[in-house]
Amino acid sequence: MSTSYPTIQSRPVYPHVQASCSSCHYQVEFPVPSPPPRPNTLLRVQCFNCNAVFNHAFYPTQVPGHYASQAAESSRPSSSQQQSGNANVRKGGRRIGTQERPLETGYYDILGVTVDATSDEIKKAYRRLAIKHHPDKNRDDPNAEERFKEIAIAYQTLSDPALRSKYNEFGSKESAPDGGFVDPEEVFGAIFGGDRFVPIIGHLSLAKDMKTALQEAEDLEGQSGQPVQRDAKGKEILSPEEKARRDEKARKASAEKAAAREERVEKLVENMVRKLSIFTESATGPDDKDVADSWNTICGLEAEELKGESYGVDLLHAVGFVYVSKAKHFLATNQTFLGVGGWLHNVQGKYHVFSETVSTLRAAIELKAVFDQIQAAEQSGTLSPEDKKRLEEQAAEKGLQALFKGTKLEVESVLRETCDRVLEDPSVPREKAVLRAIALQMLGHAFMNVRKDADEESEYVRIETKKSKAQAQAAA
Repeated sequence: MSTSYPTIQSRPVYPHVQASCSSCHYQVEFPVPSPPPRPNTLLRVQCFNCNAVFNHAFYPTQVPGHYASQAAESSRPSSSQQQSGNANVRKGGRRIGTQERPLETGYYDILGVTVDATSDEIKKAYRRLAIKHHPDKNRDDPNAEERFKEIAIAYQTLSDPALRSKYNEFGSKESAPDGGFVDPEEVFGAIFGGDRFVPIIGHLSLAKDMKTALQEAEDLEGQSGQPVQRDAKGKEILSPEEKARRDEKARKASAEKAAAREERVEKLVENMVRKLSIFTESATGPDDKDVADSWNTICGLEAEELKGESYGVDLLHAVGFVYVSKAKHFLATNQTFLGVGGWLHNVQGKYHVFSETVSTLRAAIELKAVFDQIQAAEQSGTLSPEDKKRLEEQAAEKGLQALFKGTKLEVESVLRETCDRVLEDPSVPREKAVLRAIALQMLGHAFMNVRKDADEESEYVRIETKKSKAQAQAAA
């Protein structure tokens, strides 16, 4: 095919970073220096529009996705080094930043500080810029007031530890997508119980684990823009230093997680003891009918209030099941010959944990199967928009089921430990511990007896009803 156009000269594709001039506010871009700078390197960039020089904190994640491979190529090892493994570069930017590697650095750039700047450094930078750019000292500059506001907003955000943490993870509101950035922890907590359930189940650690996984996803594919080296089996090749660093990071994360769980259980124990004291401090004994009736009413009212929360009925059934099981186990251990009844309840409890774990794994496998089906159909080109929508809706439904099952496993584990501490407290007289178990069993039954308004029985209740019937038949 002929053309009247002359031959066009091409040029290599080279990665560029987008930034905003702190003086004239023009959107600019500049090429990534060679060799690529280390993360958090402060670069001096000259604006093409006003020729002013401003500071920009560089991170490889700022390079647009379609340039990502080129950015990695510029720092790729020699051919002899490449033979030791295969490079696998993650494309696309980070969706959630970390405190060490923020999603964006605009506010830091405005103040001219690095992302690890101390509070004093941020304060000094603000004072210097506020004096320099105050509108009263720049009456001839029409942009002075707007620039001063930007400096104030940047300082207000970065000087507040909580706001700075949110900014590092999700960026500024101006750069947020429609509806704003979404914190997985906040969404997860809102979906499963909300704030009303926190005094009963605590803050879900699974939500924090998911958020951390999203933050570290890119780090697993290589940091500082460096490609990941892999052996013939696809296993990542780590230097002794990097392996030691990751091991230390894993140990630290494990210790923090254990400390968070301990703090969570201690708070739940405190809340449970306070709640059960309504019964234990009033009842004259296990057979005090008047106090029992009042306590049953209180438990029923609480259950009715909580069932309106998101996944409220299902969570109440899960919590109630643990309460009843632990109370029965304690009472059977202390009231039957040689504690045989407690042993039987213990076996039943272990079977329940096993079956719930299997159910959770099965839900995860089913979810993966749907994703595999979508991927295979997309690759074959046979997936119609209607079928894709149907499969995506199916994946969303199974995804929520899998998440709830994982949440339920976590909640039950934490509550079993909480109940054990409340009932087995050595500082509490045995008579009072028995009253605690009775009150806990009544509270559990109140939670388990809750039903959805539309008479729609939850999946959890259906499963537990089948188990109870099977166990009753086996016992008979």
